Amino acid sequence: MVINITFVKNHIFLKLQFTFLIFIIFLQTGNTQEFIYKNFSIDEGLPSSEVYDMYQDKLGYIWFATDKGLSRYNGYEFENFTTKDSLPGNTILDFYPQKNGRVYCYEYHSKSLFYFNSNFDGFHNYNYNHLLREQLASNQVLKSIHFDESGTLYVGGYGIKGLIKITSDGILTQDYNHIEGDEQNGFDIKLGVVPEKNIVFAVYSDYQSSKDVIFIKQKNNLTSRLDIVKLKDNQIIFLDEKLGTRSKDGIIKYYNENLNPTGIKRINDSLFFVGYYNNGAEIRDASGKVHQKFLPNKSVSDFLIDKEGGYWFSTLDDGIYYIKNPKIKTLINSHITSLTKDDKDYLFIGFNNGNIGKIQNRSIKLLYTGKNNNVALVQFDKNNKSLLGYSDAKLFNYTSGKSIINSFANKLPENIGHPILKSSNNTFAILRNDSIIHYHINNHVHDVSYLNNTFYIATSSGLLIKKNNESTPQRFLDSLNVRIDDIDVSEQTNTIYMATQDAGVIVYNDSIYSINKDNGLTNNIINEVHIENDSTVWACSNTGLNKISFPKRSKKFSVTTITTSDGLLSNDIDDIEIINDTVWVATKKGLCFFEKQFLDEKNTSIILSLSLKEVNVNKEKIIAKEKSKLNYNANNIEFKLQAISLKNSYNINYLYRLKEIDTTWYSTKNRTISFPSLSPGKYTFQSKVAVNGKISNQEIVYSFQILPPFWKRWWFYSLSVVLFIGLIYLFFRIRVLTYNKDIVRELMRLAIKKLKPNDQFYNFRANGVDFKIPTNQILYINSQGNYLDIITTKKTFTIRCKIGDFIDTTPDSLEYLRVHRSYIIRIDQVSSKGKNWVVINEQQIPVGETYLHQLDKIKF
Repeated sequence: MVINITFVKNHIFLKLQFTFLIFIIFLQTGNTQEFIYKNFSIDEGLPSSEVYDMYQDKLGYIWFATDKGLSRYNGYEFENFTTKDSLPGNTILDFYPQKNGRVYCYEYHSKSLFYFNSNFDGFHNYNYNHLLREQLASNQVLKSIHFDESGTLYVGGYGIKGLIKITSDGILTQDYNHIEGDEQNGFDIKLGVVPEKNIVFAVYSDYQSSKDVIFIKQKNNLTSRLDIVKLKDNQIIFLDEKLGTRSKDGIIKYYNENLNPTGIKRINDSLFFVGYYNNGAEIRDASGKVHQKFLPNKSVSDFLIDKEGGYWFSTLDDGIYYIKNPKIKTLINSHITSLTKDDKDYLFIGFNNGNIGKIQNRSIKLLYTGKNNNVALVQFDKNNKSLLGYSDAKLFNYTSGKSIINSFANKLPENIGHPILKSSNNTFAILRNDSIIHYHINNHVHDVSYLNNTFYIATSSGLLIKKNNESTPQRFLDSLNVRIDDIDVSEQTNTIYMATQDAGVIVYNDSIYSINKDNGLTNNIINEVHIENDSTVWACSNTGLNKISFPKRSKKFSVTTITTSDGLLSNDIDDIEIINDTVWVATKKGLCFFEKQFLDEKNTSIILSLSLKEVNVNKEKIIAKEKSKLNYNANNIEFKLQAISLKNSYNINYLYRLKEIDTTWYSTKNRTISFPSLSPGKYTFQSKVAVNGKISNQEIVYSFQILPPFWKRWWFYSLSVVLFIGLIYLFFRIRVLTYNKDIVRELMRLAIKKLKPNDQFYNFRANGVDFKIPTNQILYINSQGNYLDIITTKKTFTIRCKIGDFIDTTPDSLEYLRVHRSYIIRIDQVSSKGKNWVVINEQQIPVGETYLHQLDKIKF
């Protein structure tokens, strides 16, 4: 078999040409400007991807009505509610906010109304749901409700005949419920509208419009998506099967009858939203003109503009879509590395994959397809009015169609061709008299600029100046010794601007200074600078875009930043270009753009609410009431805070302190603030929030007291003093008076002697004669049965007395001790004592076994 090689080559070449042509057509027609959407679905915590309605409450929560219950979003996470949380059912169709702060909802399967308050305290059922259920068949859907000041409920909807009213006392009446016609001959169905109450209902009779109620004879059947909105000049936008309008003169007109609407919502007096099944959503004006389109091919059920200007779309199949900033749009979702504009204000782009393209009428035309998946660079030569593009190691003039140089480049300077062409590694090339000259530098060259016959070279080691073939490193400032990635020149002001890796933006003219993070930049590492004019310079970083404004005749400057918090596609920015009033931003996620006016209008510091969600003590939740008193061991305190900013949720810093012990405020992104071991005392917890350095005027103040342990309280101190005194008393009472009573007795005996120094006498009768003898003459007493012998220093007396009674009959009883069952001794007469005896007047007296302890009372 013979193969025609030439034929095969031609066939392959034609096939490649066709493929390339198809790719060119795709680029020219396939890229349309899009909003930057963020999608929330079940994976992000939403209970269902089928969402019917949305509402934002006064704290900033976004509420969602779904077929699997209610959900609310705080910028961080979703909180879901079902029948377990007292909902009457889980298929929630709509929100109906009322003037009194209540937000009513309608549950489809139970045919029930319920509400929650603006200060959320749970869900509450409408008192007369049983009356509603009696009026609603299974195929009928409540579509509009209104409570007047007296509490009377007005209800209308799909399949409901006329207008239902239920008073606050539970009295039900129906208006406009007369029926003309029958199922066989058809009904004369109209829309009834009460504009002041935003009520819509169906009537089955030929009612005529009045001052308060308007009747619309629509041409299409009514569906469960029945709805109305009122615009200026009494114009009413309505839904039957299609989207229609009624003018103040009663003229009815339909818009785009090929589409099937899902819902409408008023935006302002002139604009309204309409969503479609499988055809996205639109914002239209009163004339029907479409101003914006969103989410093609999606079934969009509702639209909401939040308090920070963000757009929210609910869908019937794909959850929620959020546009943080509708003023920022994206054109390309591929990594863009380089941008430039020509003298006709066309934008040219270099792709990270080597492609080079042109933006014209917001669509892309491919000029070159990269072959090696290397970075492409573009730059416009203003002097020669030529577009230069670099890709696949080739520098090409797209204006003349000629190749310039085949050589690697890492940068095409801003003032390309004047006379610099490119920089690469440790060289840069210039164009002189149609010749290319290469200069070698002993350092890695990132960029080069030219001013006043001098080359300013950005290197890995800082700034290098080359003049008259002499290269001079600029070492006199530390900021000039850091890596410089980009360097641009303003010939109008003779100023050089440098993008550095650690010193922010360096401004180099008569004075040299740095603009860095302390001055408001998003980062000290800057990738690119772009000079818009003599008063505006842009700085690109991997943490956002910075606009630096230099007011004329002033040395001051101001910095405005824009990041993903403001709706930017990405914070990792490679290049920027300004065409008229449009800012084009090249990021690693694609190409986006916005009008410069947006920067003057943006406000990144909106905090919708700040609240104290929980107070936990020792890891257990308590009721967060002011001036709580806690026990000394309940000192592990945890505060759970919540600031709501849907746009800035991950840029919120919580500032906090304990007023009594902290003089400075601490900052954290954590919503939980913990104090694990507080000492007893009175405390005031204070918290604020800051976004991008701007502190909100909202503040949380919570006072509490940790009581000291009982042993550190005043009453315990007082009780301790009393107890101490009592213990001392008891000590003397028990220890001294009991265990040392012999000592006490001796002390008392001696004390009495001192107090009564005169002799004392013992009176008694013996043998019929009365005697009186000094007691100090008595030596001891000896018992002889019922008689006692009183032995004195002079003689012995015998008296009738029992030994047990003798001591009590003496005037100085402390002077006597009983030491034996037959002996009583006088203490002051004892001359010595032994183990079981004492000696008095050289007479040894025995001490009985049971009386040995008495010897301790005898002291010498």
